[in-house]
Amino acid sequence: MFIAHRGLVTKNVKENTLASFNNALNSSKYIGFELDIYTSKDKEFIVYHNPLLKGKFIWSYTSQELKEMGIIKLTDVLKLKTNKIILIDIKDFNIDTVKLTKLLNKYNGNNNIYVMSFFNKVIAKFQNNNFKIGVLNYILNSEIDYHYDFIGLIYDIVTNSMLESFKKLNIEVIIYALNKRDKYIFSNVYYIIDNFE
Repeated sequence: MFIAHRGLVTKNVKENTLASFNNALNSSKYIGFELDIYTSKDKEFIVYHNPLLKGKFIWSYTSQELKEMGIIKLTDVLKLKTNKIILIDIKDFNIDTVKLTKLLNKYNGNNNIYVMSFFNKVIAKFQNNNFKIGVLNYILNSEIDYHYDFIGLIYDIVTNSMLESFKKLNIEVIIYALNKRDKYIFSNVYYIIDNFE
């Protein structure tokens, strides 16, 4: 039930890399991995967490420039042969959801792709998709009617009654921001995102 946050990172393996994702795929602890995406200057989906790289916004670089700096494309990840979960966190408020939907539908043969974002308006744009969608930290980003497949909740605000409510609605719950010192005490959770072996 654990999902490796930005892959399974080690001393020699950086986050959001094919090596970190393969580490997660090869670990019996993890049922998948999480990654972050933006759009490059030439409209490619790239895997990176921060909006800045070397003092410039990530979207001001072309995908080739990013490749030369070790940043991979989402398509590189989607080509991995796995039944494990690929949890995609959209960091780009202006992402082309139509183009992304076409790409993910093409690669979602195992029904293992989940897409989430802190941006409600981005997630609301998805249509005709065959992958699961959800919003992160929804309690702080709430609307009256939650109609997505899953929800991402920060560990510090979760209660068992909250989890029970989502279970009754058949909404999968993903808990994130769990630290090594935290003791996992909840039931009714589908997945937990962590980054420690």
